[in-house]
Amino acid sequence: MLFATNKSQYKVDGKVILLTGALGAIGRQLAQRLAEKGARIALVDIMSDPDGQKFSDELNSGFGNPVSAYLKANLQDPKEIEHMLHWADSRFGKVDVLVNNAGIASPNMLYEGENFERISLILQVNLQAPIEAMRLFAAYITNKQMQGVVVNMASMGGMMPNRGGEVYGAAKAGLIHLTKASKSLAPQIRVSAIAPYYVNTPMVRNNPKLQNNNTVYPSLMLSVDQVCQATVRCIEDTNSAGKTYALIGTWTYAPMWLFGFAALHIKLLAAWSLITVAIRRLFGMQKQE
Repeated sequence: MLFATNKSQYKVDGKVILLTGALGAIGRQLAQRLAEKGARIALVDIMSDPDGQKFSDELNSGFGNPVSAYLKANLQDPKEIEHMLHWADSRFGKVDVLVNNAGIASPNMLYEGENFERISLILQVNLQAPIEAMRLFAAYITNKQMQGVVVNMASMGGMMPNRGGEVYGAAKAGLIHLTKASKSLAPQIRVSAIAPYYVNTPMVRNNPKLQNNNTVYPSLMLSVDQVCQATVRCIEDTNSAGKTYALIGTWTYAPMWLFGFAALHIKLLAAWSLITVAIRRLFGMQKQE
């Protein structure tokens, strides 16, 4: 089966988008932007049904027709992740796009006040849940013989380790790696990610460990709108498979070179190792222990 790869052939208009973390600052604005571009949105969050239903009703009333529906789900539970996909399909008749936007950070540093339960929560929501959602979505798209898109909400913290974001950064680094490794699914399933610098949200503004952090530059902080624009662009950009896009300051769609440089470095190390092994064998040299 052939799948469209021309950039002009994939638009948000008419697509059904499953959006996790839909009631957060980014999720709400992203849902609004997607609806404005003609999409229907399956909203998923852990917040109460009345909160989610209220937001969904507001979206629907703004467009004069049902462009969204809400489901409360705990992404720590794999059964609920599976249910959200079935629910979205039954509610809208299909699911074209998965946006893994849900995330959780910690106010604690790994070696000062963190605990096993909190670490598990961060890893489950930020890494295990997107992995499971992608696995199920890939099976769904394959069975339906459709074309699908996944956008992962990563973070610059997954590429630039810093004290205070050890576990969060590790989870986001895993998500970036998963995105790159999933390039092989294209063109049927196109997976990409965005990696924002700090975003001007309540979660960032109210985080005490960031208030006196010298690595946080207000002039480089992103608006929620910039993140939403980049997410929509990832959905529509058919050249985005396997790529992670950095967002910082006025740069809001820069493909990262991280894996390219790492792959080159590994190839150079491997080549040098093969050369040294060949030289040793040629001259009968023994490896020194």
